[in-house]
Amino acid sequence: MTAIQTKRKGFMAALWLAGLAACCAVTVPGAAPAPAEDARPAQGQASDRKQPTCRTALLSGPDGSGEPSYGYTKSCPSPYDSHVPFDLFTQGAASSYEKAVLEKKPIAYWRLGESKGPEVLDHTGNKHKGTCHGTPIFREKGAIHGDADTAVRLDGKKSFIEISNHKDFSQPTSGKGLSVEVWLRPDVLDFEGETDDPYVFWLGKGEPKQQEWALRFYSAKSKDRPNRISAYIFNPIGGLGAGAYFQDKLTAGEWIHVVACFDPGDADTRGAGVHIYKNGVHRSGPPSPGTLYNNPQWKIKPVHGTAPLRLGTRDRKSFLVGGLDEVAIYPRVLTAREILANFDAGRGKRTGSN
Repeated sequence: MTAIQTKRKGFMAALWLAGLAACCAVTVPGAAPAPAEDARPAQGQASDRKQPTCRTALLSGPDGSGEPSYGYTKSCPSPYDSHVPFDLFTQGAASSYEKAVLEKKPIAYWRLGESKGPEVLDHTGNKHKGTCHGTPIFREKGAIHGDADTAVRLDGKKSFIEISNHKDFSQPTSGKGLSVEVWLRPDVLDFEGETDDPYVFWLGKGEPKQQEWALRFYSAKSKDRPNRISAYIFNPIGGLGAGAYFQDKLTAGEWIHVVACFDPGDADTRGAGVHIYKNGVHRSGPPSPGTLYNNPQWKIKPVHGTAPLRLGTRDRKSFLVGGLDEVAIYPRVLTAREILANFDAGRGKRTGSN
């Protein structure tokens, strides 16, 4: 072989290696090189490790916001690489539950799987970022079966997550109603709260003279409503609201899938009202009089107000002790089939349609 042929062969080998590297890892300027891989099993030896797939991950910006300050990275990590970041596996590729949610086109979706605050990412791409207040505890075991994505725990001591006011979070905006989906883990069932019949508003949008809607949880010490979980919609002035609820014996530390649906319309819309689902099952809604917008006790006329959306509280007068996971808001009323499909996806079950 001549010297020219030898050089040409070496050059082609280098090109082949460069192409192989490019297909398996595209890094961003400034990214640290990956360390050497850990030891692999001997040839022919079986391994029980699941082979990972290539995935694209959003890199956190310098402020931890999750915004692509550095862009994206695509990689095909080895299952033996102990250096691979946890978030690359849990957030790099959409889980089956995440896909089920995103297929229904929410206008905001917070998985709450961050490793730390102060900001939580909206997975819809609509940039409704949340900001943590108090001392939320991250990386709690999540609600979704078989999904490594984690949840957040709130301590009931003024810890909550706030998302800036936006018309998308208001019932009148789309003309098709509003649905609020969340996995709730009540860690304490007997607690102090608002009023002598103690309850907490654990998620909602509303402040004085700017009330809209909220989710409420009663203490076990409530005389007539022990551990009732309810959803309400209000007139801006507040006061009584149209609401739907379920009231069951609960177990502290157990995840519950809660969906509240607010029909389009107002007191002039015949039959419109509030629905609530627990673990994929419709529990309350129209034509029950307490759920209807046109009930003469309140005659609901929803209005988009200036209050932010808060997770863990509504207006900072009471706070949840427990976990939250997979919070999504949809600009329409989800169907019973869609809600059951999401619950089944969260429990690791397959359904005919999402």
